[in-house]
Amino acid sequence: MPTTRRDFLRFSAAAGGALAASTLIADVGTHIADAQSSTRPSASFDAALHALNRISYGARPDDVVRIGAIGIPAYIDEQLAPDSIDDTAMDERLLAHPILRMSRENAHALGFDGRTQTALMHGFLVRANHSQRQLFERVVEFWTDHFNIPIDDLAPDLIVMHREVIRRHAFGRFRDLAFGVARSPAMLTFLDNTYSTAEHPNENYARELLELHTLGVDGGHYSETDVKEAARALTGWQVHDGTDDGFFFNRDDHDGEAKTILGVTMPAGRGIEDGLHLLDLAVHHPATARFICRKLCVRFVSDRPSDALVESAAQVWEANDGAIVPVLRHILTSDEFASSAGLKMRRPLEFFVAALRATGAHFRNEWTLGETLTALGQAPYSWAPPNGYPDVAGAWLGSGMLLERWNTAILITHQAYSEQWTEVETDIRARIGDPATVGALVDAVANQVFAARLPDDARATFIAFVRDDSDESAPVTSRVIADKLGMLYGLMLASPHFQWT
Repeated sequence: MPTTRRDFLRFSAAAGGALAASTLIADVGTHIADAQSSTRPSASFDAALHALNRISYGARPDDVVRIGAIGIPAYIDEQLAPDSIDDTAMDERLLAHPILRMSRENAHALGFDGRTQTALMHGFLVRANHSQRQLFERVVEFWTDHFNIPIDDLAPDLIVMHREVIRRHAFGRFRDLAFGVARSPAMLTFLDNTYSTAEHPNENYARELLELHTLGVDGGHYSETDVKEAARALTGWQVHDGTDDGFFFNRDDHDGEAKTILGVTMPAGRGIEDGLHLLDLAVHHPATARFICRKLCVRFVSDRPSDALVESAAQVWEANDGAIVPVLRHILTSDEFASSAGLKMRRPLEFFVAALRATGAHFRNEWTLGETLTALGQAPYSWAPPNGYPDVAGAWLGSGMLLERWNTAILITHQAYSEQWTEVETDIRARIGDPATVGALVDAVANQVFAARLPDDARATFIAFVRDDSDESAPVTSRVIADKLGMLYGLMLASPHFQWT
């Protein structure tokens, strides 16, 4: 029998944080897997909060004030124009990571001692946690998954690709993203195209270009012959350290014979034009619009968006020549988006950043931070296959994965607050002010975790945890703060209300 939301919270309170019970994990996993049922857990208590939680890495009280003042449509438009948003404070935080601003040559000069990997990880976390341009950062993560490359030994080139291609064009046109990625030394090396010659064409990048970056694998829009011909078109696209950006077209290694790709014949005697022509065909293919619009709908609406929403988004895509902002506006202002509260489970990295935003937690030790992200299963830039981290709840519902979320919630709250020697520091005490009663204490913590007051049933359960007699008017003493605050915070982060948006 699936565990209800109330049962989960009641068990958590009674156990005092003993969240490792395997039978409970299995029951909660069964319950959460039924994400489309009428009993699905939901962290969204109204339309504004729902919008905030989907377009950001976790709603904050100031965000609620802002969206309440200008309205949901205006707030979405504001987020879709990131250059209009002052992000000075976040920019100042990034000054601590100069590697992110280095040229390709200087980044490579550092060698492979881990500093570039650390800079990339911290760059993501700083931006996701502190940027006021939250939707932009979420879309940057989307494109990072779409054009996935693991760090490994490619970190210097990945820094440049992430800065000069992904971040530069995340809100631009898809054509600029695809063409930029195709020239990136990180992608050319990761998918072996730099070793592709007329005598020995390598199909790896050509295949992923069609299968993962543009047309998609399920539509039957291309054949194995198209893949082979595309590989021939891309021969000679190589990496060379003697150029400014590391890209070099080697005409001597290019197959200059005629080719036919996606029904279009490319004449003999051409050079780099073959690859450019291929990219243009793939980018503007109608299947590309539907494939990427479906992925955007999965990211921002639900694991199973309607065909009608995908098709209407694809029409906006084609009408605007692959411009990203009009498509995002269409999706985020759709009726299906507005009615999708509770249908998306936060992926581990989104959960982690949302928890940092709610607690102000800071990891003093790089190893602890890395180990925590690895244990959660979604360390930035660490997915090995080229398809990017999974984007549906079913991929993250294993009992071990849920346990790691709960352990992390307790690590950055109860453990960080209660233990003298900890590798994590938190400011949860300063965030809640001085609530006078137990009910006010629960509401203050909920405001930090959810940016909203909890539904009555969940609120009553947390009040019972703080005070066994459920007297919400009981005074908050120093003993209550010492004994209960950290675990109260952690239990809210571990609850289904926080896992689902």
